[in-house]
Amino acid sequence: MIDELLKNYRIKNTLAIVFVLLVLISSFTISYINYQSNKNILYHDIDQKLKTVALSTKFILGDDFFDKAIESDSISEEEDKQNILKLSKFINNLDVEYVYTMIKKDDKIYFTSSSAKDDELKTDNMTKYFDKYDEATKLLLNISEKKQIAYEESTDKWGSFRTVFISDKTKNGQSYIIGADIKIDLIKEKLNQFVTNIILVQSIILLVLLVFAFYFIKISKQELKDIKLINDKLDNEIKEKTLELSTINNSLEKMVKDEVSKNRQKDKQLIKQSKFVQMGETISMIAHQWRQPLNTISASVNLIILHMKMGSFDEEKLEDTIPSISENVQYLSTTIDNFIDFFRPQEEMKVSNFETIVDKALSLNKYILDNNKIEVVVNKINIEDFLTYENELVQVLLNIFKNAKDALKEKDIQDAKLIISIDNNKINIEDNAGGIDEDIINKIFDPYFSTKGKNGTGLGLYMSKVIIEEHCQGELYVANTDNGARFTITIPTKANL
Repeated sequence: MIDELLKNYRIKNTLAIVFVLLVLISSFTISYINYQSNKNILYHDIDQKLKTVALSTKFILGDDFFDKAIESDSISEEEDKQNILKLSKFINNLDVEYVYTMIKKDDKIYFTSSSAKDDELKTDNMTKYFDKYDEATKLLLNISEKKQIAYEESTDKWGSFRTVFISDKTKNGQSYIIGADIKIDLIKEKLNQFVTNIILVQSIILLVLLVFAFYFIKISKQELKDIKLINDKLDNEIKEKTLELSTINNSLEKMVKDEVSKNRQKDKQLIKQSKFVQMGETISMIAHQWRQPLNTISASVNLIILHMKMGSFDEEKLEDTIPSISENVQYLSTTIDNFIDFFRPQEEMKVSNFETIVDKALSLNKYILDNNKIEVVVNKINIEDFLTYENELVQVLLNIFKNAKDALKEKDIQDAKLIISIDNNKINIEDNAGGIDEDIINKIFDPYFSTKGKNGTGLGLYMSKVIIEEHCQGELYVANTDNGARFTITIPTKANL
């Protein structure tokens, strides 16, 4: 017994560690995806702005400008100055650093017009007509004379920029290039702000996990103390019983009891083996089921942070946001409570009913049913309490759900359904997968019988039969219907308690 308690203690601690790691990994993964998405959106918006500004330049300078701007003396100094003022005024409130036009001549790049900053206009220290661009990048030098749009990031004597280059030709066949720049610092500033928000959200999640870990460790320490006390007590009891057993006759009755005990222990081990198989699947399902609530919590926290930074945060917005966070936290708590309760050893019967048992089984199996697009219909005719091993009945339902899911998936049923009907102490679980082959329907409850080859243990339905008929004193049988297979479970009612 002590070994079993210690084993359960280790399993619970391992599950807690796995749970924390899964939450952290899921949280960081979601944050990274959100960061990349925001980065892509940010760059897309900036590139669209650059493109729009560059294309608008053609209309500001006029149709004939690009036909005239081909030689060093074809645009007068006064006309150049007017073009500079036009472009400077155009981008004044657009967060664009520069917009300019160029031509490529003798494999060199020359400015034909350019906007300027206020201080450059005052000091006359600005880019003027036919100034040579000595720091032209490889992309700019190799840009095609046909219509082409290209983006790049570069650093020159004016700073570090995100740039668009648009090459085109006039109706007369004259080639030209239009460029527009935005400082990269603007992009980095917005991305850094987003990273700061992510760090804040991760810190909140980590704090929640630390509180959970502290609470769990506190409970685990108490459990370990209880196990040690039980161990000491058992040691004393064993010594006493050893003296008594030495005087007991090895009677036939004792042999029968020992044999029954061995069979019961064997059943327990098989139930554990089957439950451990489900453990890995359940952990994976919980990790997926948590993704959406974590996204919602993250979005709500980001909204609070945004309102705080904008100075628009007040009690009304807090009251609107907190219920969503609380609801999702409660959902996460309920999921892990059901998970821990399911894997907790149950030595004694308890009063329950099929409504409660179905709810727990569906909560643990929600992801795999939704992911396989299986519609679940629950019909509740009457609900009646009975005394039973609740966790073991949940395990039976999970086995039946899994077999139904496998059959529906294998036969590629498009309108897959699982219909659950509850009537007092009786439950029917029916799928629409076409039923079980009549040649094997009488064998499916046999130990180690499986139709799944290496993917099946052959223990699921066998242990379900043992749990229902031997542990819970009920009945479990299967029959084919017009649509599929129907499993029926009946448990003695509370009148028999």
